[in-house]
Amino acid sequence: MSIIASAGVSLVTVAATLSGGWLVTTRVTDYWDRVKKDREMYLAAAQDFQRLYGEFFAIWKTWSTLNRPDAAGFAPEEARWSCLERAAAVEGEVEALMAKLAAEHLLSEDQINMLGGVRQAFKVLRRAIGQGQPLNWWSSEAEPYAAFKSLSAAMSVLLTTPRRSKRRPSATEAAEVFRQITHNRHEDIWMTSARRLGHQSHGSTAPARRPPHLRA
Repeated sequence: MSIIASAGVSLVTVAATLSGGWLVTTRVTDYWDRVKKDREMYLAAAQDFQRLYGEFFAIWKTWSTLNRPDAAGFAPEEARWSCLERAAAVEGEVEALMAKLAAEHLLSEDQINMLGGVRQAFKVLRRAIGQGQPLNWWSSEAEPYAAFKSLSAAMSVLLTTPRRSKRRPSATEAAEVFRQITHNRHEDIWMTSARRLGHQSHGSTAPARRPPHLRA
């Protein structure tokens, strides 16, 4: 009996060990599968934004050519409407990316201002087309153009950076952050937000600030 009992204990021990090992392996595999899936989603979002950035440039250059004094027809109405529709479509996709980031990241105040700045920068082209005016970004050093590039680069970095926290925003938090990103106040401060990015990139080690409603 003692031999049988000992064998039974050994089988139980082996079974428990195998079961424990299987659980650990499954959890580790599930974790890395989630990490991989998140990474793929971030890369896809970054690629979407880069495509929109390129589309913005294509529309801008088309509109600039149509507005040249020597352009044949000088911005015919159907061409203007085509550019306007394309610019509005780009804005809509940018807005969708903002909603995605608000729902998936615990964003700092600086990041909220950066995203609000990106949103406003993309609006500039549609507004110029709607008014029948060229986008006067003739120099790469023109402040609005430089601000647009800085903000777009910062957004690309955010889109390719995995979430630092395992916790996702609650529905209430996400709604409030999205409201802040889309607030009209960014119409006046989007270039200031871009300048702050430049200051931060020159050695500032201060931690990013959290919005008041998300502070502990």
